[in-house]
Amino acid sequence: MNRTTILPRPPSQERLAELLEARATWAGTTVAEAAETAETTVLVLLRAVDMTDLVDGARTFAAGLTDDEADAWRRSWTRTRFLFGNPGNVARRTPARVVAPGESAAWLGPFPSTRLPGMSRLLKPVSGVLPKMPSALTFPPTDRDAGNRPGYGDHRELQVAVRDLTLAEYLVHLHHTLAESVLLGLLRPEEPLRLVHRMDFDARTAEETPAYARVHFGHDDPTTLRLFTWLSSPAQR
Repeated sequence: MNRTTILPRPPSQERLAELLEARATWAGTTVAEAAETAETTVLVLLRAVDMTDLVDGARTFAAGLTDDEADAWRRSWTRTRFLFGNPGNVARRTPARVVAPGESAAWLGPFPSTRLPGMSRLLKPVSGVLPKMPSALTFPPTDRDAGNRPGYGDHRELQVAVRDLTLAEYLVHLHHTLAESVLLGLLRPEEPLRLVHRMDFDARTAEETPAYARVHFGHDDPTTLRLFTWLSSPAQR
């Protein structure tokens, strides 16, 4: 007997366009102007991909910006470059703004995009295949399988769709979500968070009301929008 697999209906392009337009309004520009308005850039140096350092460091960095710095970065759509580098070797003339507790990651800037420090030209941009990610992680971390058991209701949930993403793409989508959620006042730096990895989102999820959702053009089809992240509102805990 043949069985037909029925795939979940993807979010409508109209709904995704609404979510993207909301982000553009917050950035104070339009989607078409995004590439031309990135006048401010943040650098993230990664010695290793440690999820606790990454999630906590991104939120701490965003929360520590002055109003002027946050405003400039917002207008540049929180542009961020990820580079392989050792946070312990950052030059004194360009000190890190935030170094993660595990010292696997450091945040520098924001800088004018046309005047980045010399290290940005010497260090290798993050690249490579996204490794297999755990189905769920909790921050602050508990035991390994805590996120998959009942009792995590006090954690906000951040879902990330990982289908076909490279490591760099994953970092971009996750970092934008964390940083912008903090800048918007939608997520506190120390707030307990549950990170969930899934392949894709379906239409039912997209029709709900998120605290934050990251929509961008799919790399396989630059004319089609795709939903990459979804942060639950406090009422959805």
